[in-house]
Amino acid sequence: MEKIENNSQGILALTNRIRMEAKGLKDIGLPLDTFPQKLQDIIFEVARIEQFDLEYLTLSMLSAAATAIGNSFHIRIRGSWKSCPALYVILIGRPGQGKTPPLDYAFRPLQEHDFLLVSKFIEENKRYAELNAGNKGNAIDSDKPVLVQTILSDLTQEAMMRIHNDNQRGIVILVDEIMGFFNSIYRYNDSPLLTQLLTAYSGKPLKVSRCNNPVPIIIPHPCINIIGTTQTQRIGELFTKENVSSGLIDRILFLHPKNRDIPKMEENPDAGAQGNGRAECVYLKWKAIIDKLLSLEPDYDEKGIIIPKVLDMSKDAYRCFAQWKNALIEKANSVEDERLIDSRMMKADSNVARLALVFQLLGWACDEIHMQYIDVHSVQAAIRMYDYLELSYQSVRSHIQKETMPPLKKAFLDLVQTDFTTADAIQAGAEIGICESTVKKDLARMCEERILQKTRHGAYKKLL
Repeated sequence: MEKIENNSQGILALTNRIRMEAKGLKDIGLPLDTFPQKLQDIIFEVARIEQFDLEYLTLSMLSAAATAIGNSFHIRIRGSWKSCPALYVILIGRPGQGKTPPLDYAFRPLQEHDFLLVSKFIEENKRYAELNAGNKGNAIDSDKPVLVQTILSDLTQEAMMRIHNDNQRGIVILVDEIMGFFNSIYRYNDSPLLTQLLTAYSGKPLKVSRCNNPVPIIIPHPCINIIGTTQTQRIGELFTKENVSSGLIDRILFLHPKNRDIPKMEENPDAGAQGNGRAECVYLKWKAIIDKLLSLEPDYDEKGIIIPKVLDMSKDAYRCFAQWKNALIEKANSVEDERLIDSRMMKADSNVARLALVFQLLGWACDEIHMQYIDVHSVQAAIRMYDYLELSYQSVRSHIQKETMPPLKKAFLDLVQTDFTTADAIQAGAEIGICESTVKKDLARMCEERILQKTRHGAYKKLL
């Protein structure tokens, strides 16, 4: 039986590899084969009919799935360390590159879910008002209806807390131009919203006092997803000293597609009215997956506080996760100067664990795997997806550094090879009028800025 199963997995892997090569996925590096087969089919079909960018669509769907799961399930990373599936995601691209349409598509089932909850609230509020009117001002036993919403686009800190308090399962901040959202955070120097988002990501309880109410809002298990788009020329605004030092940048998954061409409109019937029936059929398949994730029920205590169910990793999954993490730790331990340790690398385990939880439950929602625990395939999928997104992050960071780099530093880097020595650097500096002592100081500074990597004593490698 095991041989048959392994053979089936081998055939499936071969099929996926052929399909990825045919679709050009090998060139862009997108590990689409990490997704359940059913969802792969949906993604390919949606991208074909709607003419969406595969990379934007894939990550948008991951974010939507994480939002749908919310606080229903957490993953145990180690001991008492557990995490919800919340992801902070930014889609980056040129104007007109098609960032927003796949994002809207992925979250359409959740938008429709919110609309249904609004209709339900209106009806319940109407009945509540009628009961109050018939009771001649006396208090009635039934609770006042509460509007439960998942998607937020324009919010203040107190509004976010209030809405999350009403929806303990979790919320998503979905903003088309996300730099406007982040810039609004810094509009007031005393705004604690950034602190709240960092606290929420770490899984610690949120608390905010209200001026008109002596009872503070407390969220014991915050689950806040963030996803939005921005243009390539604006992403540098996010990389402020405060955002880097606070760890916000380290927690965000950036997608900057390798294929940055603005897609042309295909001249085929599926793209027009004739393809509408097929498009709706495929959408309903995606909606069914999200609806199944929304059907996952958490537990509640006697006070009505949500208690997320917890999935442990299997022994093989934990071993895989630990080996991957230990490789990062060994890399960090090999760095003598602690200023040169990559803080983003050391925070990667949280995002990988969250992705593993999402992959496991997506597989269950597609009727392909169980949800009794996190298996090794989900952990491997999460690691591959994170590695792919890290290459995208490196692309973003490289773009920002090149845009902001002083001309003299650019000239220096142009003169040295990809791998060079201190002697090479001193010679290059002399050619453009930089003295030896300044060159040595600049080498250390560029290592801190991750423009260079010190490979051994007196040897460096360009990272841009």
